[in-house]
Amino acid sequence: MCFIKKIYIILLFLVLSNYIYSSTTGQFLLVSLMARETALGNIYAANYGNPGSSIINPATLSGITNTHILFTHFVSVFNTYYEHLLYAFPLNNKMGLGINFLFSTNSDLYRTDENGYPVEHIENYDTLLGGIFSFNINNEISGGVNTKLIVSKFNRSSLFGIVFNFGCLYRNAEKNYILGASIENIGISTAYFKEQSLFPIIARLGYTSEIFQYLDIYRIYILIEEHVFLNENEGSETSFGLEVEHQNFFIFRYGYIFGKEEGRLSLGAGIIFKQLKIDYSYQPFFLSDNVHMFTVEFVFY
Repeated sequence: MCFIKKIYIILLFLVLSNYIYSSTTGQFLLVSLMARETALGNIYAANYGNPGSSIINPATLSGITNTHILFTHFVSVFNTYYEHLLYAFPLNNKMGLGINFLFSTNSDLYRTDENGYPVEHIENYDTLLGGIFSFNINNEISGGVNTKLIVSKFNRSSLFGIVFNFGCLYRNAEKNYILGASIENIGISTAYFKEQSLFPIIARLGYTSEIFQYLDIYRIYILIEEHVFLNENEGSETSFGLEVEHQNFFIFRYGYIFGKEEGRLSLGAGIIFKQLKIDYSYQPFFLSDNVHMFTVEFVFY
């Protein structure tokens, strides 16, 4: 556990000393892309053997023993479409690899005339191609790195960039808890050379524990995570999540984000079949709109 604290402090110091005063670009990187993690209050840092969480904390990919394919689709409150695909597999019993792809666009953006009538569609999209690598240092500690190549376009302006996520994980089997830490979006883009803008950099520190188990019928987990926005005005957020699993088939999830004005509450559910998992999350943003998100996961044994 001392190791994970040291790594987190070192990464946090490096980020603070270099990037804290920069402006930001690539706001789509702040969007939560997995239904399970979104339902828990955007919690990603402290999970083990979970491919979905590895897009933020790559160390959480450690421990997978099968090939996974995950697909997420949802439409944001601003009518932006998000399509995300993740393919993850174990290299051996100590290392895992993953590849993910994201495409998002808004089809309702138009240039208008002086009377406010649309005359031309504004081309816009964000794409991301990522690679994930995780490794077990020993039976308790894991590490990982995530690389993302980014291409964005809005009207006639284009952006190209590359970012890295670094993460680590500590597992205590005796006391049945997990600690996770990550730094995400460390990198640079063409926007930096034009307006000194960097991608939004976030530090996460999370805790997950199984607090109740009744035979193989019920399991209850609590998850807590702190998000620190290092070059954003939002400051920090604290997420609390609760996950209740019934007979390894039906899962109920609840999440709440403290320190956030919009989208504080989230709810979700999941169904587990032998090789198929379906997760759903609902996260209200305004009185008149909300987000419904689905993630479908296939597991190949």
